[in-house]
Amino acid sequence: MSQGIERFFLLSYCLACCWPGLGAKSDLRVVRQWAELDFVFPSEEAKQIAIQKRYYVPGNSVPIDVDAHYRKGPDQSRIFVAIPRFSEGRPITLGTVDESGRIVAYPDYSWHDNQGTNCTGMSSVFRVAIDECQRLWVMDAGKIGGKQVCPPQLLAFNLTTDQLIYRHVVNSSNYVENTQYITPIVDVRPREPGDCTDTYVYVADGSSFSLLVVDVARNQAWRTTHRLFYPFPSRGNFTIDGVRFDVMDGVLGMALSPYHPGRDRFLYFHSLAATTENVVNTKVLRNNSYIRAPSIASDAIYVFPKERSSQSAAEAIDRNGIMYFGHMDPPSILCWNTATEFSSKNFHTVAADKETLQFASGVKIVLNARGEEELWVLTSSLQRFMTGTLSSDRINFRIHAEKVPTILANSPCKNSRNCRKG
Repeated sequence: MSQGIERFFLLSYCLACCWPGLGAKSDLRVVRQWAELDFVFPSEEAKQIAIQKRYYVPGNSVPIDVDAHYRKGPDQSRIFVAIPRFSEGRPITLGTVDESGRIVAYPDYSWHDNQGTNCTGMSSVFRVAIDECQRLWVMDAGKIGGKQVCPPQLLAFNLTTDQLIYRHVVNSSNYVENTQYITPIVDVRPREPGDCTDTYVYVADGSSFSLLVVDVARNQAWRTTHRLFYPFPSRGNFTIDGVRFDVMDGVLGMALSPYHPGRDRFLYFHSLAATTENVVNTKVLRNNSYIRAPSIASDAIYVFPKERSSQSAAEAIDRNGIMYFGHMDPPSILCWNTATEFSSKNFHTVAADKETLQFASGVKIVLNARGEEELWVLTSSLQRFMTGTLSSDRINFRIHAEKVPTILANSPCKNSRNCRKG
């Protein structure tokens, strides 16, 4: 992006210095916004072929996830967006954002123009994750629309070289007809600084209500099931900006507690059609006995007694254990200190805007080049896509970002007292 991310935050810093009112404001700042996505093709001929084959239908593409990667030195920092192929017309399913806001295929266009005819490429990517080892993890669902054109696969790219360094093709025993693997969460468990060997990836399946666990070191995976991975029928109706629609998706939003050497981490998660939050010790998941029997013991996962007042999609946790999540109604981003009770009294507003913060489907904590944490959020008018009323005469998709210290400067989330969960 030719230092685009750095310039954005430099400008934000200067504005905060010059105008004290901006310095005190904790609202998220818009990095990019689109009425509809535009794409970079290798050539005009490639674009015309994509149009003729209906691989590219202008206005059909809906971004779902975002991540940002800062690089030191002369290398360009990048913003990644994932664009799942809900149906035809999405020429690129994972890309970076160039200076003009167009989507550039990652790692290159040859990974995307197969549209399910070559399973060594990408079929449909919902979400990605960047870990501390400079790896980009990509969960390819293998579906275009409702058709399983390729097996699901988990990919990892070296972000220094942009070369593929890991591929796990999901065995047919680990998915069923309606499986949709959508959210990868990466758990790196270093034995010493810089060690990336012991890595697990937990992947949410919101359609057949399961969790895939991938042991990267052993290239082994198992599918787990539990009743809390299911949606709640009473929470399957959504209202955003006055538009009502139904989605009965299960487990989707997931986030890991901070890593502390010698201690287990906890995976927080919730279904899209739910207002509850759940948590499980990752040692429960890192048990390959599920290869033989996928059902997790009923009491192994804890559900918090209190609930959100509305549904939520994506979530993320910073290094201090503070969770950030989108709130559907009213559209907003909230924070919660996980050391406190999961309760509305401990949910605090980071930003609220009924127009710009609709459906936060991508939420990430990003480490910038200075070692500071930033919150990145992708929001969209997904309700209009779901109801067939998406229009290019208004802004439909936005990427927001802000430094975590700025967000928390006056937030009760930072100052909440530790207390027992539940």
